Amino acid sequence: MRKIFILLLILLALIGLAACGNKPENTAKAFFKALEIQDFELAKKLATPEGQELLSIIQSFSENISEEQKAELMSTRYQVLKSTIDGDVATVQYEQWDTKTPDQKETHSLQMKKLDGAWKVHFVKDDIQK
Repeated sequence: MRKIFILLLILLALIGLAACGNKPENTAKAFFKALEIQDFELAKKLATPEGQELLSIIQSFSENISEEQKAELMSTRYQVLKSTIDGDVATVQYEQWDTKTPDQKETHSLQMKKLDGAWKVHFVKDDIQK
């Protein structure tokens, strides 16, 4: 009887963790980590089709820059602050800074869409020009 009780508790805990894992903040964190190491293929998997197109352009651009410029891009860091959800759309607030100047943080927002039950980063060309 005790083993069944323990198994039920473990099952409930796993279900609870799975429900907590599907948050826009988690996708945003994984997306930012992919950008920090310039893993554009992973970043594309976390983006909407529009975001994937833009990431392909950014990826081709990054392949043609100097090592110094690549190092500068890789020195950007991100920290997710909070999110607001409205149905299948969410906005994630985050801070961005350069590791050389960590005191100079900028706050931005990232748009998210829920597609097929999973949160995806949704950005277009106009978002980058802001």
